[in-house]
Amino acid sequence: MRLPIDDTWPVQRLAERGGISPGRRDSWFPVTHVLSGGQDENPDLGGFGNPMSRQVKVSLGTWSTSFGMRRPAGLEQTLKVAAAFGFDGVELAGFADHVMIERYADPAARRGLATMLDDLGLEPVLLAPAPHGPIAGIPPWPLADDDEVVALHEKWWSEFFRLAADLGITRMRVDPGMRGPLPYGVDHRRVWDGVVGMFGQLAEQGAEIGCSVLWEVESGQPFNKPSEIVRLLDDIGHPNLGLLYDTGHFHAATVTGHNQVQPEELLPGGQVELVRRLRDRIGHVHLCDTDGDVARNLFSRKIGFGKGIVDFEELLPVLADCYQGEWWCVDVIPFTSEVWGDLWDGLAFVRDVVARHVRGARRP
Repeated sequence: MRLPIDDTWPVQRLAERGGISPGRRDSWFPVTHVLSGGQDENPDLGGFGNPMSRQVKVSLGTWSTSFGMRRPAGLEQTLKVAAAFGFDGVELAGFADHVMIERYADPAARRGLATMLDDLGLEPVLLAPAPHGPIAGIPPWPLADDDEVVALHEKWWSEFFRLAADLGITRMRVDPGMRGPLPYGVDHRRVWDGVVGMFGQLAEQGAEIGCSVLWEVESGQPFNKPSEIVRLLDDIGHPNLGLLYDTGHFHAATVTGHNQVQPEELLPGGQVELVRRLRDRIGHVHLCDTDGDVARNLFSRKIGFGKGIVDFEELLPVLADCYQGEWWCVDVIPFTSEVWGDLWDGLAFVRDVVARHVRGARRP
């Protein structure tokens, strides 16, 4: 079923149509979904019939509703809709006036946000600071020669790590802070070493507070070929740095070669081939469909499930085997008000496709 939601859809109307109360989500849908093979709960097995079952939770990214609409949804509206739909958690945009340092600078504001999330039954899963550079008008961290500029970048990231700690968030999205491909005349080795140093430092900083650092590869970044992704992780070699795997972005990396410096590097086995190469390095997963087209020259279009060409029946068994985490994010960004329907449909789709594949996944 698809609800007729537009970009001005009020949460109260949504709640009335669904017969639910956003403030009492626990009364109509379980917060946590555990795949137990359909067996009855057994208190002797930790509450579930199959001791080998894996816990699966579904989140959405609040950024999904902040792009493309005539009136982009605010943070509070998005959170209430996420709760009304039945999502288990949310991943918070550190931009678009969502969870920004400026908005949540004082402890009282942070406590208020944590209370709101708790009241809605939403677990804060991940914090995503602004992509492609935190501070306007200064060089990206990997290109910075001035110690004062590097210090500004370090301070900005430190503030986000403190915000994550205050909200109980244990995952931080990172990227190189610059767009690709690299301009002519820029030293490739210098940028590479700069990203290695930046990611390594952020991984160490996150480890100090128990926050995993996750690189979300996008085709709009300078290092987006399959071999570069693997080699960059090798060169950093920090146990607290993992990969944020996104089915839209990795379609671009393996199938279409969007924004790759020539010669392009495509994989005959597509995403499945790269997932196998990344076993034990995937720390989080974002799911969406894509038609292979490019959204605003930024990245592969991230559209609703069933509207594109990703073969999830082929991909999910492999991904579920190589990724051992509990969270699966519905990360659709259609740049239109269709986002509401795509999120509603996406929650049901992800629960179904993951439930049919994740429990059978076993390490060889």
